[in-house]
Amino acid sequence: MRILRSPRELPANAAELSVTVGNFDGVHRGHRAVFAELLSSGIRDCRTSVAVAFVPHPLAVVAPERAPQLLSPEQEREELVAHSGIDALLVVDFTHEIGRMTAQEFLTWLGIGRGAHLVLGYDFHMGRDRACGLERLGELGKDMGYGFDVVPPVLQDGIPISSSRIRRVLTEGDVAAAGKMLGRDYTLAGEVVAGDGIGARRFGTPTANLRLPDTKLLPADGVYLIGVPSFEGRFGLLYIGRRPTFGRGERRVEVHIFDCDADLYGGRLVVSVLRRLRGDIRFDEDEALAKQILLDIAQGRALAGEF
Repeated sequence: MRILRSPRELPANAAELSVTVGNFDGVHRGHRAVFAELLSSGIRDCRTSVAVAFVPHPLAVVAPERAPQLLSPEQEREELVAHSGIDALLVVDFTHEIGRMTAQEFLTWLGIGRGAHLVLGYDFHMGRDRACGLERLGELGKDMGYGFDVVPPVLQDGIPISSSRIRRVLTEGDVAAAGKMLGRDYTLAGEVVAGDGIGARRFGTPTANLRLPDTKLLPADGVYLIGVPSFEGRFGLLYIGRRPTFGRGERRVEVHIFDCDADLYGGRLVVSVLRRLRGDIRFDEDEALAKQILLDIAQGRALAGEF
């Protein structure tokens, strides 16, 4: 898959294009249904299949106070979209100028015209203030000469899957529910940075501190079972929280990999978040925390057999 940064990199003939537009945060099962239809239409009609996505999230520009934490920041989103098999991802630098465009102005800017084909989700809106829905896009299609297909929602428990729904269950710590809607385990990917060594020095459980993108959504604070595919399929524990036993500080993400003594510092580590074991707890003394860590490890090892 090619990563494009300008519409000028697209074929000049609109009839050669099959295009979808969205944020695609998380690249969940609903997004993948759109990509599957986009790829199918591209192959069927010998078109270049292109997904158009924005960076940053449009709300970060037009209403920063409402901008969500992301399921998949830019690099992660690119990697996930690449797995769909489409030809190209056009990453649009979202600005106030683009935010003020009408749907027709934006489509013209993209090069969408006679003979082009759009593939859109069932709840798609675009243009200034998201004022243009599917009905209006149909009217524009008659004027501009493009066609479009609408992909129906993908349901989980009878409710359409959406990025906002996945964010909600993650903030509740329900990573299993998030995984069902994503169609994969929720992952955290970041650089391993030096910590203060408390885990290894005081409790004999070395941890790797992960530095994640500021925009990445973290599940609720607590302890989780994780998978670490890059380490021969090993499992481990993930801690997210402010370490209240040692006085509340900045929120941390720490990983303990079972039976691993490798030097991870400076490398990139990807972990799959599988199950929440417990919430974050403040202990009055080190001994109580040490006992709980051993219990967490034992529970994690026992649960790992289910995955």
